[in-house]
Amino acid sequence: MIAARLIALALLLLPAFAFSQNAALVGEAEAQKCEDKIANVQRDVLGKYEDALQELQVGFQKAADLDNALAVRAEKERVRKEQTLTETNLVNEPKSLRAAQSASIEKIKELTAQLVSESVPRLVEVKKSLTIAGKLDDALAVRKAIERLQNGYVPVSRAEAGAVVTADTLLVDYGADRARADKIYKGQRIVVRGVFGGSREDAKNPKVQLVYLTGGAGGWVQCEFSASDFRFRDEQQFGASTIVISPKGNDSGAARLQKGQTVEIRGVCEGLDEVVRVAKCDLVR
Repeated sequence: MIAARLIALALLLLPAFAFSQNAALVGEAEAQKCEDKIANVQRDVLGKYEDALQELQVGFQKAADLDNALAVRAEKERVRKEQTLTETNLVNEPKSLRAAQSASIEKIKELTAQLVSESVPRLVEVKKSLTIAGKLDDALAVRKAIERLQNGYVPVSRAEAGAVVTADTLLVDYGADRARADKIYKGQRIVVRGVFGGSREDAKNPKVQLVYLTGGAGGWVQCEFSASDFRFRDEQQFGASTIVISPKGNDSGAARLQKGQTVEIRGVCEGLDEVVRVAKCDLVR
């Protein structure tokens, strides 16, 4: 009887265990696949860079420019030995060599960032699923894989003031690494582009109206409008609900928003607190 109960308990626990194992393995496999693609990209770009160096060297040789031909040859030998190219390898002269280096470095960065940006949203979803299932250690392992990709291949770059950032990008970045996302966005005035999901008065502060934007990544960006600067009202037309937002004293500047509509809202990012919060908002016309 006891043995039967233990078997039954094991069978009940098996699906959760299998989910944990599979999700954790999927997360690590996704990160490894991304790193393999990055390595392939780097090899491909370096191969083309070596071809460009060969052409450059031949050109200097034909021009009887010994010093520059030697400089290019030295760079070819370095690349073959080290198989790397970063800003630390940049030379001042000849300028044509520096230009070839800069172009290749930028190409590696561009393609690498693209690969990471494709993998991170999938890893974030795995981390969410594991967290919801209570598999916190496995979720932590996936988070570390995300950090490995982002910190290892995509340097933190502060968002420019006024930059247009999609709601999806904000949600994925904060879902991946809150501290890193804060370094990029927090305190910066940006334009958030997303899908309007609705609005309501702030339950904690009736002087604030909240507008919610979302995207395909799931989750919400909460945009805070001051009731002293903007007036909100509902309109019903042909069975559809419309939120009309107008600056006080300027009805001609009113905007009409319906659920599912793409909208741009400008405000100061205040980070993640259950939702990604953007304060001191106004509409982009």
